[in-house]
Amino acid sequence: MRRKDDDFAVEIEAHIRLEADRLVERGMKEEEALAAARRAFGNPTRSQERFYDSRHWCWWDALSQDLRIATRLLRKTPGWTAVAALTVALGIGATAAIFSIVNAVLLRPLPFPHPEQLYAVIETMKLGDFAVAPDYLTMRDNRDGGTLPEMAAYDSAGVNFAGADRAERLVAARVTASFFPTLQAQPLRGRIFSPEDDRPGADKVVLLSYGLWQRRFAGDPAIVGRKIRLDRSPALVIGIMPRSFDFPKGSDLWIPLALDEAQQRERKAMLIVEMIARAAPRASVVEVNRHLERLMASVKNEYPRQSGSKGYTKDFVQSLRARVRPLQEELTGDMRPALLLFSGAVGLMLLIVCFTVANLMLARATTRRREIAVRAALGSPRLRIASHLLTESLLVSLLGGALGLVLVITVIAVLNSSKETGLPQVSIDRATAAFAAVVTVLTGLAFGIAPALGSLGFGVREALESESRRASISSALRLSSRSGLRRMRQALVVAQLGLSLTLLIGAGLLAKSFYRLRGTDPGFRPENMLTARLNLTGASYDTVERQRGFIQELLRRISGLPGVEAAGIGELLPIISGNSMNFRIENEPHVPRGQEPRTMVVDASPGYFPALGARLIQGRWLSERETAEAPLAVLVNETFARKFFPGGDVLGRRISTKADEDDPGWAEIVGILGDVRARGLDRDATPTVYVNFLQEKHAAFGSTALLIRTTSDPLGLVLPLEKLVASIDRDEPLFNAKTMEQRLSDSLGSRRFDAALTGSFALIAVFLASIGVYGVMSYLVTLRTSELGIRLALGARRVQVLSMILREGAVLALIGAALGLGGALALSRYLATLLYGVGTRDPATFAVAALALVAAVLAACAIPGRRAANVEPAIALRHD
Repeated sequence: MRRKDDDFAVEIEAHIRLEADRLVERGMKEEEALAAARRAFGNPTRSQERFYDSRHWCWWDALSQDLRIATRLLRKTPGWTAVAALTVALGIGATAAIFSIVNAVLLRPLPFPHPEQLYAVIETMKLGDFAVAPDYLTMRDNRDGGTLPEMAAYDSAGVNFAGADRAERLVAARVTASFFPTLQAQPLRGRIFSPEDDRPGADKVVLLSYGLWQRRFAGDPAIVGRKIRLDRSPALVIGIMPRSFDFPKGSDLWIPLALDEAQQRERKAMLIVEMIARAAPRASVVEVNRHLERLMASVKNEYPRQSGSKGYTKDFVQSLRARVRPLQEELTGDMRPALLLFSGAVGLMLLIVCFTVANLMLARATTRRREIAVRAALGSPRLRIASHLLTESLLVSLLGGALGLVLVITVIAVLNSSKETGLPQVSIDRATAAFAAVVTVLTGLAFGIAPALGSLGFGVREALESESRRASISSALRLSSRSGLRRMRQALVVAQLGLSLTLLIGAGLLAKSFYRLRGTDPGFRPENMLTARLNLTGASYDTVERQRGFIQELLRRISGLPGVEAAGIGELLPIISGNSMNFRIENEPHVPRGQEPRTMVVDASPGYFPALGARLIQGRWLSERETAEAPLAVLVNETFARKFFPGGDVLGRRISTKADEDDPGWAEIVGILGDVRARGLDRDATPTVYVNFLQEKHAAFGSTALLIRTTSDPLGLVLPLEKLVASIDRDEPLFNAKTMEQRLSDSLGSRRFDAALTGSFALIAVFLASIGVYGVMSYLVTLRTSELGIRLALGARRVQVLSMILREGAVLALIGAALGLGGALALSRYLATLLYGVGTRDPATFAVAALALVAAVLAACAIPGRRAANVEPAIALRHD
């Protein structure tokens, strides 16, 4: 296929031939006529260039030429190309990986139709931020369908699934019939709940998650319409939800909430629920919140008419508030601070990458001054030269982006396999790919602008003279003092160092916080302790006596297992759980409803405390001899004693968690335990009361924690323990078996991940900054070779030359450290919510980070410094 410019050249030649033939007819010789015709036509090349411009092909020709030249030059310097591309790959790979996480958690819309209309409804009261079923019912019945067309309530609970091969504990979401219509979610098979399903006493029905359907039923579509056993009762499977439906997160199945509306409206055994709502298409957050204010007025009016709400003070009722928050923000609220931290950290690192590669490009451009000067002397426009350098930087960036894609895939695979991050499954989708492509191009432009602009300032005469072997020493010294590019490179290095120190200080604060937290005393001995959970539900365990019988038999058999030192049960496991309730103290003044003191209450067996390794501060332990007929005895922790009995008179005092005046159920405090951090190592101990489960008369336990202290590896007991539980009741699953050390480690997983990831970014940033310092100092040594030779020839000692180079590097380090300290002081306040036991301006962390950066800079300066000190004067004077 012929090109258009070839056709144009043929046409020009045809015109010239025609003119030559006309001249020949007039009597001129053929050669003379051809020459005259060419002179008359003019410059064919100029005409062809005008043809290019008119056809807009010139830019493409220039770009393709730049790409060919850049590719050839990069191939000639594979070492430099590899360093630059790998540096870019680090920045782009880390940036794209963090974006993929942010996109999956914060940016990607929820997998429901019109997710922007979905809101979480949050009720606020003096007791905390939670909603109760009576308030949901009132708001549901009084809502304006034009503003809130749909509203639903739900909560999560565990259920025992009795499979054909083994029993299993599953996570069940209990939802109202309006739950799926609110989300506008449809099942993959079958149907969703109807209002008739969501009534007390209705036949039990269930919707299965896609994962459970595949895992336990092998994806058998015939399971719809069959019955399965949940909590020892049959439940009809009416549908299967799609793979993408995972709300509430981690649910294995969905069952109707089946609220007893009459009982809930009387506020008897109120159920705590979560609420969601779908707003009208054009309703704003402000409008929805105003509507909620009107709904809360209805809620407050209901309190005086509800018998169960008597005793709540007027101030308490008036304090009730409600607001909405976009559902996506509510679901990702805990992750948002960490993700914003990572985004900022990776942004700083990407800037450092740009500065590092810009320095490399400047050094490369400096070594090519003669080439650039020759091109300029031959008439190449300055902008054309700058365009060539910019094309080269874009090519390096594209190569780094391709390598960064491999890094992104690796990082995402590691994140998806880790259980500590708490992140959803992350993947490289079109948004991530587009983001990576844009960042690659912008990064190439960012670090290519400096050398491109620097090329515009090259003096042709100076550049050619500096390369001449005949240049004088004075000329070389004059050129070495030329400081335009030098100042630019030094400024880039100082910026690198400042950003690196800011990142290093942030990572240091997070690391110190993590180690402080890991060293916190939990209040018990976690080593050699196995923990697991049981859930005694169904007709077989509908009374305390039946539950107590199972537990006592289980503990008796566990005590006979080899290697068991102590075993006990408790309602709660330390570190990961805890609920509080109202209580009162005997002979203390009456406190209005809603203002009672609150404490965490833990039902436990006497063996719970030696298995836990708790400390008895004062008094005695609970006893096996304290039965339901004996006077009630309880233990309290130090925080409880200190807060509610500041005078120290604790033992022998009586408390009650019952509101019944006729039968208060006073329990005597017989001992004080050391504080156990029940809600996490990062949260102070809360007031806690420990009740002997042998004395329980009315309340059923349901979920039960099992603690076993062993003399050897606790995990070796898991299989024998599962068999032991099955031998007592084959339908009762033992689940969530872990060592207490594993639970402690898991509780620190997100903080460990935050510190490790930020620390990795900081170390990479310091490494890149050191490369930048090394490049600048190495360039300066090369540029000043003649000067250094003169100094040595005039009697300077080699150690003086080395100290001079180190001193210049130290000046850069100190300036960068000053900028970094200022940046860290400005940004550290954003870390406050992520720190524990460490101030946002911790002097030790700031000092250590600054010293580490200065040490890294001096180490980077040492190599060119030694090379400068070992220059031979005679060789140096012949350098130029």
